[in-house]
Amino acid sequence: MKSSSTSSVSRSSLDDHDTLSCSSPRPLTTLQSFLVITASIAAEVVCGAIFIFNFYIPYFVSYVRSRGSYPEITLQDGKVFLLLIAASNGMSGYPLGVIISGLPINLTLTSGAGIFALGYLMVFLGVEFNYGFTYAGAICLGVSAMMINISVLLRCLRNFRLHWGIVSGALIGVSFGSAAIFHVWERAVVNPLNLNPIALDSSADDYRWYFQNQDLLDRCGEFFWIMCGLLALLLVYVLVVYRVCPSPPPLEEEMVPFTVACKTTLSHILSDVRFILTLIAFEFAGVSGLCARSSLKTYGESFIPDQHYLSSVGSSGAFAGAVGAVSMGILLDITRTNPGTSGGTSPKLLLLNCVLAFTASVMMIFAASQGKVWFLSCYDMILFGFGGFSAVSAMVLYEIFGISKFPVAYGITSFTTFLSYMWYSFSMFSGLPGKDFWLANALFAFMAVVSSIGLILQYQTEAARVTRDLDNRFLTDDDDEYIYHDGKKYILQRTR
Repeated sequence: MKSSSTSSVSRSSLDDHDTLSCSSPRPLTTLQSFLVITASIAAEVVCGAIFIFNFYIPYFVSYVRSRGSYPEITLQDGKVFLLLIAASNGMSGYPLGVIISGLPINLTLTSGAGIFALGYLMVFLGVEFNYGFTYAGAICLGVSAMMINISVLLRCLRNFRLHWGIVSGALIGVSFGSAAIFHVWERAVVNPLNLNPIALDSSADDYRWYFQNQDLLDRCGEFFWIMCGLLALLLVYVLVVYRVCPSPPPLEEEMVPFTVACKTTLSHILSDVRFILTLIAFEFAGVSGLCARSSLKTYGESFIPDQHYLSSVGSSGAFAGAVGAVSMGILLDITRTNPGTSGGTSPKLLLLNCVLAFTASVMMIFAASQGKVWFLSCYDMILFGFGGFSAVSAMVLYEIFGISKFPVAYGITSFTTFLSYMWYSFSMFSGLPGKDFWLANALFAFMAVVSSIGLILQYQTEAARVTRDLDNRFLTDDDDEYIYHDGKKYILQRTR
């Protein structure tokens, strides 16, 4: 007969405990820490580069139509290409999270870099020989970007747990901000004369607009190869730094068998009400951000026939997303180091950014009649909120599950990319984005606001429950030896 014994509870911060149990044999020096941070930033630039196709796709389609393997290509086919990138990126999050959590980071990162290079090769083969290859390339780009992203976040979580807020905010911010760099670069290289697309016939609708200037098409090809070269250099730098600088070994609780991670871990994550509320908030608020990025050209061109201005709006929005992510990361770190304010700050910041997404989506309904400045303001506000709640969501997942289940939980939330692009593509096939499109996005963002309020209430309830349970807990042989709450590991020490 199994006997139960009373347990004493030792409450220590997760960072302090993990530093002892997961310290590297050779701690990083200041120079090594700098190299790891810069390499991680370079990796996130690569991940963010896949979203340049949101703006580059009209040039890409025009090039394939005029000089490539598929003269009958339309912008609708280009939207399918974007959808495959987003679908593969979002849907691969969960399985990749399971796989990466039990494998060496350098192995998963190298695999991701190889698949990323294969993706660009497939796109090239599709343009030159058979367009079907581009669809395979889109899937490779989406999957590899998610693999690189999770690998980098997990490596930095192990190396810089004491400052996870600012580190995660900076990395997610760079992923957003990289698009700003590429937008400026694309504008300077591909279309420096600010040429507009033209209709092939007088009855053509907005889906039939293409670029036909031969010099511009020449620069489209040059831009593709310059992008390939730059991204290849960044990935080589990342791989070299990660190989040279020591990485802490995984925690013992991270080394979960694959079958257990697929069943037990997933069941534990999905049974947590806080995670479900976070997921709903992230999914619905993310729709506004991703749809804004995707419809920048198609919606903006309907009332702003200025390619340079639209490119500037894209750069401004990407920079706003980066600022949102970094500023939220700084606030999270400040509140975590202040014991009196740390509890429940993350869901409140999540609510703030969801409110921004909702407000900006409502404002975007009237953008066509209000002009350029209004459109720019709405776009920046949406992307600021999108970057902000992306960073905050990463912190919420860490607070709920700790490092052991973070990759899997983060992978599940990435499903928002797929759902958002599915909604966007459905709306695109029904016609150009308009007032109804943004009204629906505003309703999605409103549901995110409601979910964030529920998360705040659930955080308060969970804090009271954890305190009560830890004070009255009896530990048996079937019990876990620790639980997580609010970024802390509560260690249950058995006493006789």
